[in-house]
Amino acid sequence: MRIAIVHYHLGPGGVAEVIRATWRSPDEACRQVILVGKASTDGESLPLRVVDGLGYGDEVSLAAAESLLERMRRAAEEALGGPPEIWHFHNHSLGKNPALTRAAAMLAASGERVLFHLHDLAEDGRPTLYQKVRRVSERFPVTPRVRYAFLNPRDRDLFLHAGLPAENALLLPNPITARPMVPSTPSRTPLILAPIRGIRRKNLGELVLLSVLSPVATRFAISRAPRDPADRRIHDRWKLFAREFARRIEFEVADRLAPDEGETSDFNAWLRHATHIAGTSVAEGFGLPFLESAAWRKPFIGRRLAHLEHELPHARLYDRLLIPADWIARSVLTDHLRVTLERNHRAWLKPLPQSHIDATLDHMWGDGWLDFGNLPEALQQGVIERCSDAEERKIPLVETAGIRESAAAWLDRVVVETVSDEAFTLPESSSPDHCRKRLTEVYRNLLAVPSGDLRFIDPEHVLAPFLRAQAFHFLLSAPEPQGRRPDRFRAVIFDVYGTLLIAPPGAVRPDPAADARLRPIIARFGHTPPPSPTTALAAAVARHHQSARIPHPEVDLRALWREVLDLPPDHDTTALVIATEDARLPTRPMPGAEHAISQLAAAGVPLGLLSNAQCNTLHSLGGIGDLIDTDLAVLSYRFGVAKPSPELFGILTERLAALGIAPGQCLFIGNDPLMDIAPASAAGYLTALFTGHPDSRRPGESKPDFVIRDWSELRALASSETRGE
Repeated sequence: MRIAIVHYHLGPGGVAEVIRATWRSPDEACRQVILVGKASTDGESLPLRVVDGLGYGDEVSLAAAESLLERMRRAAEEALGGPPEIWHFHNHSLGKNPALTRAAAMLAASGERVLFHLHDLAEDGRPTLYQKVRRVSERFPVTPRVRYAFLNPRDRDLFLHAGLPAENALLLPNPITARPMVPSTPSRTPLILAPIRGIRRKNLGELVLLSVLSPVATRFAISRAPRDPADRRIHDRWKLFAREFARRIEFEVADRLAPDEGETSDFNAWLRHATHIAGTSVAEGFGLPFLESAAWRKPFIGRRLAHLEHELPHARLYDRLLIPADWIARSVLTDHLRVTLERNHRAWLKPLPQSHIDATLDHMWGDGWLDFGNLPEALQQGVIERCSDAEERKIPLVETAGIRESAAAWLDRVVVETVSDEAFTLPESSSPDHCRKRLTEVYRNLLAVPSGDLRFIDPEHVLAPFLRAQAFHFLLSAPEPQGRRPDRFRAVIFDVYGTLLIAPPGAVRPDPAADARLRPIIARFGHTPPPSPTTALAAAVARHHQSARIPHPEVDLRALWREVLDLPPDHDTTALVIATEDARLPTRPMPGAEHAISQLAAAGVPLGLLSNAQCNTLHSLGGIGDLIDTDLAVLSYRFGVAKPSPELFGILTERLAALGIAPGQCLFIGNDPLMDIAPASAAGYLTALFTGHPDSRRPGESKPDFVIRDWSELRALASSETRGE
């Protein structure tokens, strides 16, 4: 067998350690090459090939994917003496390199044998990565020659429900390579080590609280700080907080502090001196520390993760760490929740209904106790300050299998509890030899599979379970925007046609060519089409305009189609309008608009629409529509009045006022001097005229505050301190 193993890097830890542990020395039966974008090869004899463009990156174009795939094929063939028979990708869909995601899907689509090894999911609390990989809609291909390997049953079942056939899915646990530290010299008093990089999802606040609730002589230590700047900021805030309120916990101890006098400061020294291993993580793909602690013969203390089905007789775990709900005002938690959910849904490009906020809050509030781990850091710190009082320290509870007891009493017991030698026995299934044999079996089975039909799992079906109210977690949410926020404007409102969408003129008029497209659509909906649907629709528009008693009247195409087709007043024609308008006036996205607008959304800028539009407009906008605040979407068909009527701008002004935003703090962007810029300026808005496409330009004179010639200018404009043209 010729196997190409593909990952972004072969640095220390994580997926790279799994690759090292499961690699088999080349022999006649199995030859392997490991393709990476970056490698630290000191002291390694692995068959590595560094491929340009295979590391972390943002490129997503088809050309970039094709070029990367060609380089991967060439490197693999040179190393193996022939083309790979099996491609083994680690975390291809995580969003670290969308070009690789696309290249991997192209291999599968071409009939190659592929194993997608999913250690982590972008959909699971990684919105920044998801924003990049979402542009590759074909990232989950399915053919008879594709297998998906999962670390836990939850992820496997999630993909099965999303449409992955059971025969394409398998569980492939990570190998445990840790060995007991010899000699082991644990401290005389409890020293509880969290062998982690202190990223947000590791739930640093809970480790701090456990240190406050533990017996007086207990010490806690966190081994390393995170590398990512956003995670580092959160880590450092906790480190500073602990200096005042939790002096028994130390941060980033490895290679900085010694665990005892006369000792070295390296990680192994801390591991030797530790009496226990701790973990409070709120999300893990596999939960390696749970099993590594058994290999190290150290009892494990901390939070259980229900989706991990490890047998852990050496562990003392709780399901939830509870505080009384009345310690936090419901209105305060609601405010935190609303802001976080709004930021999350902008990042996931999804609308946020009020019902989802209510359902999430109800789920969190439960029976009057809140899980400390699912609180934002600011509220966690308030709880910890409160627990510095001796009496309040007795109130938090741990809950295990529905049974609750004082967290302080639980800690008093477990830090001195003796664990038998038998409890540290690791299952045979976690050994590197067993994992290598399992992989070889998977490879051989793939070799025997013939080619077959190709389809793709809908990525929305993978994301959906993580957006349920029950799945919400503050520590798995989109981080607060950092750095300079583009706050030149407190909100940005867009026209649609000619600005965000390239579209033909929208007036309804008799059109024989369009009639030929509309008649079968109307028939498909079960209605009898008139001989000329466009003529009938144009006549209905004329009648409504003539009978209107206001300037600039607008029609609702849903009502007009009911009239033209003689349908009951309560008949829903929304789907019919979407289908007929797509056929009559096909649109396409304005180049660069979605990317530019996504940047503003990710930075927390409220976004809205004010446009002459119909019920199909948001559908036509695709991903952009998901970024829009529904309260700020002022679409003409909903109000019976069209631009340039000042009434629409008056409605928008009222809705912005509810957010505390004045027209002079808001930028309106449109492409028509007379229909967009002039009425927006008259209503007090700052304005920008978009001139970035030949079909955008409209006649008329106006004096916009800015001119946008390309959507790439929007971010800089929003951060500018000076007025434009």
